Amino acid sequence: PGTIDLVFFLLPGKYIEDMIEHCKQKGVKAAVIVAAGFAEVGEEGAQAETKLRKLIKKSGIRCIGPNTIGFINMQANLVASFVLFTNWQDGPIALAAQSGIFGGAVADQLMARTVQRLGICKSVAFGNKIDLDETDFLEYTWKDPATQVIALHLEGLSRPRSFLSLANKVKREKPIIVLKPGRTDLGARASASHTGSLAVNDELLGHAFRQYGLIRADDLEEFLEYLKAFSYQPLPQGNRVGIVTFSGANGVMASDELRQHGFELADFTDSTWQRIKKFLPSWQPATHPLDLWAALGAGNRLVHEEGILSVLDDENTDAVLVILLALSNADFEGIGEIYQAARQQHPEKPLFTVMLGGEVKDKWLSDIEGLSMPVFETTRMAIKSLQAMHWYARIRDRMQPDPRLPDADHLN
Repeated sequence: PGTIDLVFFLLPGKYIEDMIEHCKQKGVKAAVIVAAGFAEVGEEGAQAETKLRKLIKKSGIRCIGPNTIGFINMQANLVASFVLFTNWQDGPIALAAQSGIFGGAVADQLMARTVQRLGICKSVAFGNKIDLDETDFLEYTWKDPATQVIALHLEGLSRPRSFLSLANKVKREKPIIVLKPGRTDLGARASASHTGSLAVNDELLGHAFRQYGLIRADDLEEFLEYLKAFSYQPLPQGNRVGIVTFSGANGVMASDELRQHGFELADFTDSTWQRIKKFLPSWQPATHPLDLWAALGAGNRLVHEEGILSVLDDENTDAVLVILLALSNADFEGIGEIYQAARQQHPEKPLFTVMLGGEVKDKWLSDIEGLSMPVFETTRMAIKSLQAMHWYARIRDRMQPDPRLPDADHLN
């Protein structure tokens, strides 16, 4: 009887065409087509998809799908999906995935954690992209005040030139993090059977992503950790990193990782060294990386607090990496208070943490939850995430000429 804004089709594909015509007559503005069985299943499905694409374009209805689980918009209090999300938490990330179930699983994993949770303000699964695609999503989230970080899982680009030209502008204001599988011939064939995406020259696409300022993750682990880093922390203003460690071995590994990813160990000021020497054992030389395990005799909380804050206070540090050993003989109350003070005193500096341990680690993670402090399992992933942020900070304002690429789902 009234106006219909959105139709959610939970019907087999063979019924969709007739329903689109009914929707057109009713003045429906948008539709989600869940049904699979189109280009991803072969020639017959591809022909059906081409026919449906023409019908959708003629109708004027904006459409997501087919082969999708739908979308979620937290600001509109709208869940247009058949997947039951019980842990949804609003946040700074807008997530788009070509694969619906994959996108839903990633979103659920990010928000279901008891610690290091990440919230998502918008989420959409494009499926076969018969109408709306990644370029439309990029434009929408660019203008969306709730979105701070844009996350994309892509198996192909519908309009490469338009997408990269727009990304060139968007990246000046918001980071765009991309997970693009199908790097090999095997992956490309799997992608074609999954969402109907045509083969893409992955090497060329990788160069294009980098040229136009998109941050490409190599795998799902990197994708999730990059999202955490960009969502939680400010961008580094330089490449000088201070390391506070409670494990000498991890300090050595972190030093190697820093050099391999283009960073330098910060050269602490004399006043910082004087502050540090107050709680170091008399026999221990003051060196960087700053190894504080032997200093714990001066008091667990004091050494953790002074160690972290003294390095963070140093004017020669652009970022700080803390490597904690969350063990029973290093335990104390108040780790959250230390990180809260660090956040309040230096909101402009990224502070990354690697934490090793068992029960005490769980306790410490709970204590710092809600402070937007990223914690990593390894020094490698912490420094790779910091390197992605440092690279983005350097190139975000560089504008490139529009790409000389076809607006078609292939790159030759």
